[in-house]
Amino acid sequence: MRLPPHSALLSGRLTPNDLAFRSDSLQVWYNDRPSEPWADSEPHFHTESDEMFVVLEGALLVAVDGEVVRVGAGEFCCFPAGLPHELVEIETPLRTLMIRAPSVDDKVYPLAHGEPR
Repeated sequence: MRLPPHSALLSGRLTPNDLAFRSDSLQVWYNDRPSEPWADSEPHFHTESDEMFVVLEGALLVAVDGEVVRVGAGEFCCFPAGLPHELVEIETPLRTLMIRAPSVDDKVYPLAHGEPR
């Protein structure tokens, strides 16, 4: 199969169409952002899943422990379960693969729950 000309879920627990592969173990998102901005509203972490971004084109600026790091095309970054991180900004056009395992809904925003960063 070819990647679609838009952002799409490629693998996960809840598959919206025939393009996606159903898996309880693996979640893969293809992110295609030609020009529109994208950023997290605040730092977050995942209670059970590890997360990885593979940058195919463009760049991500991610914050971890108060340090902002640029992850460019041909590079990747990993966030183990429990590590607070934040997508601060993107450089477009952006194409990435976001991979999380296991495929669970476990995103927590500590500031929204009154927890310290």
